[in-house]
Amino acid sequence: MKFRRSQAEPVSLNLTPLIDVVFLLLIFFMVSTTFERTSELQIQLPDAQNGVASEAKNILQIEITEQGQIYLNSVQISTDLPNALQRYLTEHNKPEAVSVIADGRALHLDVSKVLDALAGTELNNISFQTRVKN
Repeated sequence: MKFRRSQAEPVSLNLTPLIDVVFLLLIFFMVSTTFERTSELQIQLPDAQNGVASEAKNILQIEITEQGQIYLNSVQISTDLPNALQRYLTEHNKPEAVSVIADGRALHLDVSKVLDALAGTELNNISFQTRVKN
């Protein structure tokens, strides 16, 4: 009895589902990753003896340079600060916290202007960022 061998089809692996899963994992990790926001400005922070790190994720950063320039999330504010804050709050989600990053050589007047502008908003979780003294 002679059996006929059937032509064996070449084995191929369908990679489409594998590629789909890889892209889904990539998107998941991109969305769930938190990034540390560092300032592009060269600000010398004042020293602190003790303090508590902020746990909030949605933080509005207000930076004050030695020259008195004010930045909202690394964007320089050249107009009136209270109006800029109100515009920011209407365009973005309300931040959980506000972090004031003032240069150690900044004038007290500039920091006071920022605090006055924040008093006109409904933001009440305000902290000052410092450098830990060794």
